Amino acid sequence: MISPKFCGALIAWGLMLILAGCSGATDELPRQAVSGKVTFGGKPLDSSRITFQPEGGAEGTAAGGEIIGGEYSISRDDGPTPGAYVVRITTISEGAEADRNVLPGPAPIPVPKEPIPPRYNVKSALKAAVTKEGPNTFDYDLKTK
Repeated sequence: MISPKFCGALIAWGLMLILAGCSGATDELPRQAVSGKVTFGGKPLDSSRITFQPEGGAEGTAAGGEIIGGEYSISRDDGPTPGAYVVRITTISEGAEADRNVLPGPAPIPVPKEPIPPRYNVKSALKAAVTKEGPNTFDYDLKTK
């Protein structure tokens, strides 16, 4: 039989592990805060996501955040490390409307159409050079066509 003291010690140890995991400890990488503005067709982009991915085989740490009201801000704790990045911008879609002409029964889930052209996401030509000195402010004016 397990003693009550052992059970109490086991519970206390488990709680300490959980709290240590939730302490918000950060890595030791030289991450940088990045921010900027994004317009699409001349209007502030909303409900979208921006990601910074290391360019080619370059060293770096990927990072991303939401674009709200045409602005994004990624904190230093979550930001990329200095280096060259490809920037990808995509919309955050709640889902597509089902096709009303499809027969009842199991059907594939409709994929939402991405309104932002591929040259800004899957085939992105957008770049950013994150530096240790900063400021790392990158604005992007996306064209609709």
